[in-house]
Amino acid sequence: MKRTKEWWARLTREERAELVWIEHGANHPTGLGGYLPDDCSECGACGRAMLGSGLCSYCSSRLDELLNKADAIAKEMEAE
Repeated sequence: MKRTKEWWARLTREERAELVWIEHGANHPTGLGGYLPDDCSECGACGRAMLGSGLCSYCSSRLDELLNKADAIAKEMEAE
């Protein structure tokens, strides 16, 4: 869904900040920690150690929750 001013307004100030933080982390993963095995990395958003790369399962599900909240409310507004 297009991120209009109304779309952003559906999230609280804290949720908007969290969404931007998580998306920024997804696009800028952290480097491998010195103590992590080669197949592990840190979550780009929260820094938790995890298998693979990108976002950890918590940040990924939180990102989905925030996007779904804004999209669902925006779709309700379009339906009216």
